[in-house]
Amino acid sequence: MIAGRHPGQSHAAKGSGGPPLVLLHGFLGSPSSWDAVLASMPHHGPAWCPWLPGHGPASPTPATWDATVQALAAALPAGAVLAGYSLGARLALAAALRHGSHLCGTLLVGGHVGLGKAQARAERAAQDAGRAAALRRGPLEAFIADWEALPLFASQRALPAQRLAQQRAARLAHDPQALAWAFEVAGLAQMPDLRPAVAMARQPLCFLTGALDERFGALAAALVRPPWVTHRQVSGAGHNLLLEAPADVARQIQALALGSPPTHSAKRGSAA
Repeated sequence: MIAGRHPGQSHAAKGSGGPPLVLLHGFLGSPSSWDAVLASMPHHGPAWCPWLPGHGPASPTPATWDATVQALAAALPAGAVLAGYSLGARLALAAALRHGSHLCGTLLVGGHVGLGKAQARAERAAQDAGRAAALRRGPLEAFIADWEALPLFASQRALPAQRLAQQRAARLAHDPQALAWAFEVAGLAQMPDLRPAVAMARQPLCFLTGALDERFGALAAALVRPPWVTHRQVSGAGHNLLLEAPADVARQIQALALGSPPTHSAKRGSAA
């Protein structure tokens, strides 16, 4: 079961319950990244928020992207709703495409589908290698400061200072040597192009992006997808919806759990 192979946090069912949830945090994140999302849900089934390899307590770190996905897919309980943010979304998508017939649905928050061109993959590999080297060289504080200054996270600067300070404190608790794994093994350059598999998927996949996150919004909107693969946007939010719009993420999870389209502030993106 997941708890034995991937340490993390477990949450008991709440309210009227529902299917089990498996929630994957992003790079520099932690299981507690999902706390605000779960708090926004009036009811949910038992939830498991594992540490991803390279994060948190010492745990086995798979040597390849495929081994990472296989270990995750093998640990998913039947009938679960799987959700992931950013790095977690990429791993969730790959695991769902491998194990999706056993899932209730998958939510991909700020998720990528893989690079389709060799040149883009080579450029990203060089970038990931540079970031891994920066982590190994240290200090972690400098790496995190540079990471938080990326244009992708510009919308977070409007958030309360206390919330940002809590996020930074959690990030500083990581081991930078272990974090390098995320770029060397699970970086975008290592992820296969999953567009063809998404186009042929016969399972509920929902891509959720912030309207201010133009890069990932365009990526999701451009997908050639069947009706059961949807794209929804959250107005006034950027890339990290777990931090910026947890209630909207919660609604999407509950919609997948119920097998019905979500409503409220998230809206469906245009079809490709």
